[in-house]
Amino acid sequence: MTPEAFAAALAAAGVNVPRGTFERLARYEALLRDWQGRMNLVAPSTLSAVWERHFLDSAQLAALVPPGRLWLDIGSGAGFPGLVLAAMEHGRFRLVESIGKKCAFLRAAAEAMGLANVEIVNARVEDLPPQRADVITARAAAPLARLLDWSLRHGTPGTSWIFPKGRTWDAEVADARRAFRFALDVAESRTDPEARILRISDPRRAKG
Repeated sequence: MTPEAFAAALAAAGVNVPRGTFERLARYEALLRDWQGRMNLVAPSTLSAVWERHFLDSAQLAALVPPGRLWLDIGSGAGFPGLVLAAMEHGRFRLVESIGKKCAFLRAAAEAMGLANVEIVNARVEDLPPQRADVITARAAAPLARLLDWSLRHGTPGTSWIFPKGRTWDAEVADARRAFRFALDVAESRTDPEARILRISDPRRAKG
């Protein structure tokens, strides 16, 4: 995928790509490829399609949330979706990752992109004090029920939980509803016809 195709796909979703985004993401891609040789950041089979499989898949979340919010990105790993959205200047981002080596990569990537809107936290999200985030997100970090269990106390009545999920998304929702009550909107993914983006509000533990 070319940067032009990336921008066109986001424009179709009503998302503006700020000046400098492509240069920042190009530096991100170069660093990702360099570090991938030393540690497993992404599936090797996806490296040939970084712009679509990782960048666009992350960037499409911007269509669901107005800019300027504080995002809590759980289990950030290689930085998806948090670093991509930060490169697009779509808000402030707190990336939580429990593995120290991955945090080192996240800090190096944020520095290479010149991002001032990112904080890297080396911790387990369930060990953090309440974060009061406007948006809570995670990509390929854990099943939905576990993500809600970890993150419930970090939200407020106005928080949105935004989770991109693969082809088993409906089974994850059904499982999560056994332990939680929540309002749910489901959006189609622009990178995978079988995937969906779950937008959850007002989650709470089920009684009894």
